[in-house]
Parts: sequence; C-alpha cells; structure tokens
Amino acid sequence: MTKLAFLILAVFVSLSYTTSIKAIHAHETSSYSHPICIYSVVICLSDQLQRKEAEGLDNEKLIYSALNQVNSTKLKNWIDDLSSFYTRHTKSEYIESVAYWLKNGLQSVCNGKTYFHNFTQIDQRIRYNLKNIICYQEGSTEYDNNHLILISAHYDSRMQDINQSDARAPGADDNASGVAAVLELARILSKVDLRNNIQYVLFSGEEQGQWGSTAYVKNLQPNNTKVDLVMNLDMIGYPALGLDNVSIEYDLGNKFTTNDIYSKKVGQFIEQIALDYANLETSLRPLGMTDLIPFEATGKIVIGIHDGGSELNPNYHNTSDTLDTLDIEYLTSVTKLVLAAILNIDELSLY
Repeated sequence: MTKLAFLILAVFVSLSYTTSIKAIHAHETSSYSHPICIYSVVICLSDQLQRKEAEGLDNEKLIYSALNQVNSTKLKNWIDDLSSFYTRHTKSEYIESVAYWLKNGLQSVCNGKTYFHNFTQIDQRIRYNLKNIICYQEGSTEYDNNHLILISAHYDSRMQDINQSDARAPGADDNASGVAAVLELARILSKVDLRNNIQYVLFSGEEQGQWGSTAYVKNLQPNNTKVDLVMNLDMIGYPALGLDNVSIEYDLGNKFTTNDIYSKKVGQFIEQIALDYANLETSLRPLGMTDLIPFEATGKIVIGIHDGGSELNPNYHNTSDTLDTLDIEYLTSVTKLVLAAILNIDELSLY
C-alpha cells in the first residue's frame, strides 16, 4: 500500500442533536507541511498505515482479482438493453417499465435487499409517481458498520427539448453508461466481504432537476443515516477528454462550503487510484448540476465521475446517443477506476 501512503480513510462521528462531525488530524509526509483535518472521508498519513502494510499486500491481490472480473461484454449488454427502451424520459409512459426492468436487473447481481424507493413529484399541477431503485449490501459485522457509501447513477434520459417526453431518447452515454457501471460494480462487490455498508442507487428524474436524489435525501434525513461518501457516475462511456482521461468532480462553492476541502482531497485520492489501477489520467474539476447536489446540501462528501461529454459529446441529449458511439474499453477502464477506489477506501476505513 506504499503507493497510497499519503492517503488514508477515516470516518465521521455524528453527535446527538447536532450535525457536528468529529475531525481527525494528522500530518502528511508529502508536499503538505501543515496538518490536514478532514471529516467523513479523511486523507492523511498515520502510523495506522504502517501497521496495515502486510494486510495491504493481501488487499492488493484482492483488488486486482476484482478488477479482472470487470466484464466489458456485460457492460455493453446492459447499455444495449437499457438504450433499447424508446425513451426513459421521467414523464413518459415507459419510465415505470424501465424501473421494474432495472429492479430485476439489480436484484439479479446484487447480494443484498433490492427495493423501490417510491416518491411523488408534482410538476405543472401533474402528479408523477416515480421510483428510485436501491440495493443495500451490508458490511461485515466484524467492524462498526453504521456507515454507508453510496454508488449512484440516474437512469432517465431526455432530448434537447426536455418537454419532448414522447420523443426517442436512447441515452446510451447519458446515462445508460453510468447505470451499467453501477450494475457491474454491484455484481463484483457483492462477492467481497466489505467493511462498509454499500448502497447502489439508481435515480429517476435527474434531468428535471434531481427529482429522485432530492426525494432520496429527504428520506435519509429522518433516519439519521450516516452517509460517509457518495460517488455518482453520470456519463462515463464517451471519451470526450481522450481515451486515457476522465473527469473527477469535487465540491466547490455550493451550499455547504465547508465540504469543499474534504471533497477535493478525496478527488486527489481517486486521481492516484486512476493512475495506479486503471491507467487513466484525470481532470479534477468542480461539481456540475448532478444528483450529487442534494447530498452536498446536507453536508455529505461527494465525488462525481464524468467523461466530459456534457460539453463535448455531439450526441448529448440527441437520438444519436447510441451504443455504437461509445467506447466500451474506455467505459471498462472507468468502471475499474471506481471499483479500485471503493476497495481502497473500504480497506483504509478506520473505525
């Protein structure tokens, strides 16, 4: 684990009747000469890392074994099937069928409880009954597993004119690619005895303004669920930035500004993971208007993975956003990046 010696994960401690987070202080032996204090997900150097050196060698084997299981054909098939729906527009007649199809798909690969999170959205005096799809994978009982990592993607699609709810909108890159990666991650990680609890979440209504993720966050708050990290995959199949480059989005200047430094540090952690495990260069940039915004607004640490296609993919929100325009090898590399990041974070968790 020496290549990750300047990074380590710690967790937050929620205090009764407050939203205070316990901070963990440590010095880094890299170019940083000042203490770094990060809550929820913390990056620092500590003696704990040396004690984990032997364990780390075994973990490296586990990580590479998991990475070898990422299946390009499965990713391609998920996208092919999902983009074959005429549209996945949130207001379309197809969205219910898409949700049930995805629930069956997630249930088939995820070793955990799979269920709908039902919610209602009223827009222009019309009521829409919508569904997020969730699979909950419980962490090992050997650890304090009252902590949660979310891996998410939105499954709805749209055309340039968002009011065209009955128009063909295959949405292969946006965002069947992200959904396919979540399904593949669930398939592989379900075979691993993780320390953290994991939720794989597929949101609807992202294109209308994060309807699904907003409803999900509202549901989390009364339950006092401790979400340590949210990783959102939104458009990861079109190599707009180059075949060896992916964008890592971190929180900067949004509602909960004290999150900024923590989110950026996690982004820097994943930058190193990308290079070490997926041979990918990264572009670290501020968060866009994605399903991470509702989580950020409640103080969660958020990271987005994106191919840059919202600015550079000519097929964006178009009928031409089809499977044949994607690079499956690139998607496979990005999926491996996320898988390696989750496994490293899980291994470095300090409870």
